[in-house]
Amino acid sequence: METDKLKLEKIAEKYDPSSPENDFDFWLIQFDFEALRKFLIGEKVIEMGCGRGVLTEKLARVCKELIVVEGSKKNIDYVKEKLKSYSNIRFYHSLWQEFKYEKKDISDIVFFSGLEHISKDDAEKILCTIKNWLRPSGRLHIVVPNAYSLHRRVAWYMGIIGDVHEFSERDKLLGHKRVYDRETLFKELKKCGYKIVHWEGIFLKPLPNSMMMQLNENIIRGFYEVGKELPDYCAHIYVVCEI
Repeated sequence: METDKLKLEKIAEKYDPSSPENDFDFWLIQFDFEALRKFLIGEKVIEMGCGRGVLTEKLARVCKELIVVEGSKKNIDYVKEKLKSYSNIRFYHSLWQEFKYEKKDISDIVFFSGLEHISKDDAEKILCTIKNWLRPSGRLHIVVPNAYSLHRRVAWYMGIIGDVHEFSERDKLLGHKRVYDRETLFKELKKCGYKIVHWEGIFLKPLPNSMMMQLNENIIRGFYEVGKELPDYCAHIYVVCEI
């Protein structure tokens, strides 16, 4: 049986959202950060997973101290080299389930596009654990893909998927284990003792990534702005929590 770290290394070989030519998720990361920036305290921050470091670099620019917990050695080596000019980042090669942090001094935990990669039991354990790292008034920032996003709704009406919570081919490629909606995410967070202080939808995505990549930036940004009016139809759900 493959170990979790080996699976992560295989995903790291395939998934590269470091440019808009590589993957449409490049744009989603930009918009996720725009939402996050309004609520980020930014003093001592833990980023749960760095991927190719697109969000990591943005965080490093605005945070005093950044701790990155990443399960793929390939990703860590890539991002370390890419961001070697930043002195405020520390990297830890660890699965989230295994990472130990003994202090209670974190201002923000940024957990973007991560929960969908782990089982329900592991997600609840991790959420309950990381709660103990936050200082008073500290914040947990969560982003997950939305089961009820416009492109999933369209795929369901077309008969491509049997249910909006069903795994798409992309979900399988990226190793997703669950497809969240707002209700299931809120329920999980409240069960682990979090207070939800803000949520919003990010980006109205009408088409699959491969087709969205054919659009120019003005159209893409137009869909981002319209998404603010239709949060339950957006591609991502962003939630800010306190304890």
